Amino acid sequence: MVGADNMVLEQDYLYWRLIEQLVIEQKYTILALSQDGHEVLLEPFRQKQFTLVRLRRMDIDWGNTIAQDIQQAGEKFEHLLRNGVRGPIQVMNIYVTSLPPVDDLPEIFVKGYSRSKGKIDITSFLLVKDEVEEGLTDLSEALHVPIRVDFERLQETIEMEDIQQIRNHVISYHNQQIEEERKVFQYGKPFWTYVFLGLQIIMFLVLELFGGSTNTESLIRFGAKFNPLIYEGEWWRLVTPIVLHIGFLHLLMNSFALYYIGPAVERAYGSLRFLFIYLVAGISGSVVSFAFSPFLSAGASGAIFGCFGALLYIGVQNPKVFFRTMGSNLLVIIAINIAIGFAIPNIDNAGHIGGLIGGFLAALIVQLPKTKKISLRLLGAMATIALLGGMIQYGLKDAKDQHSQYMALQGQELIQDEKYDEAYSYLSEAVKTNNDSNDILFLLSVAEIELKKYDQAKDHLKQIVANDDTYHQAHYNLSVLYANEGNISLALEQVNKALELDPSNENYQAFKEKINH
Repeated sequence: MVGADNMVLEQDYLYWRLIEQLVIEQKYTILALSQDGHEVLLEPFRQKQFTLVRLRRMDIDWGNTIAQDIQQAGEKFEHLLRNGVRGPIQVMNIYVTSLPPVDDLPEIFVKGYSRSKGKIDITSFLLVKDEVEEGLTDLSEALHVPIRVDFERLQETIEMEDIQQIRNHVISYHNQQIEEERKVFQYGKPFWTYVFLGLQIIMFLVLELFGGSTNTESLIRFGAKFNPLIYEGEWWRLVTPIVLHIGFLHLLMNSFALYYIGPAVERAYGSLRFLFIYLVAGISGSVVSFAFSPFLSAGASGAIFGCFGALLYIGVQNPKVFFRTMGSNLLVIIAINIAIGFAIPNIDNAGHIGGLIGGFLAALIVQLPKTKKISLRLLGAMATIALLGGMIQYGLKDAKDQHSQYMALQGQELIQDEKYDEAYSYLSEAVKTNNDSNDILFLLSVAEIELKKYDQAKDHLKQIVANDDTYHQAHYNLSVLYANEGNISLALEQVNKALELDPSNENYQAFKEKINH
């Protein structure tokens, strides 16, 4: 009887030593532990083949007992699927027993349990006292983790206190892990989240009072991202769009997103780190938008995507915590938002992606509280500088053309309003930084003609046709100037050139007939 009791204690000891190794050495997570401790459900640190490992300490008399237990376990996992747990669920089901069943092992054990079209698959394994060494070798290969047991210790007398000590060690370690995971998301209290919420609501009201939040002039006036003015040196426009929104729906969507995602990030990182992450992400979104999107834009979307990036960094640093708490859902949310950005016109996806990357890099720089990895901080800082610097340099190339178009548009409006002196001054300055823009040169020549600065106008028109001989408007205006001077032959030469390039132009034809008579 004493021998039988010791046999049971040996298997209890083996059962808890196996749990101890998987939980403490291999970083498995305890998902569930029965009240008597005879059943435990573990999640591997890295899923290689099995998504769950179930250990069952039971002394089995008949194979039917195993069959019933596997069936009951399968029903529990099916219940998890019905309640929203994502499949497939692949389970390694391990029985630690003193003696094998007296009859043959049931088919459900030998062939495995499979239900719900493969979404639940249970592979069972029997660890029997007399075959422990061989069984642990096979189990180690199946789980792809090293399992070591002191077999000499199993030959000695096992006391209940030995088992209780191991069990307490496992449970204490598990409770400590839960506390550490809880602390990851409870470091700080939201403050800046609500500051930015308040700022964007206030700025929306300001925009509405001064022309409207969808009015282009109002948005530019209050700091929206506008590439031509950034090119002129208004770099603060990479920051101010964070608190501006275009229309009430835009404000509402971003406010809800910030309200739900901001506190989670600020609690995890603390207020000062959150402020850094939010601003770097917002600026990164504006910079990447400057590089790839010519359109006027504003909004907190880049900064909010930066919050997603900061949470992804937690996934890199603490993958177990991340995927057990929010990981899969967060990845789905990010994918949906980016897909929407590509599917719907006028959404600044460049800003979203820039913010996501910027938030991740900012989190790499500040890191989680109580984490001080200098090399990672330097890597994050260098990558952030490279991202911002590279995108600005790339954006400046396209922004130069956009700037020229913008200045030409401004000059054209002044001329249409017959503000020729203002147009002349504005376009003269514009030519200094855009001397290769034929459109600006042409508009300047128009202003000069209206101000009777004919020689200057003629010089600029000659410069245009030297740059681009197909600019028929310049040929025509030169023809008019030559005709006014009485130089009919040069006037005819220029108007013929204009008609050659634009033969259907009635003004050119009428002017040619006029100077021919």
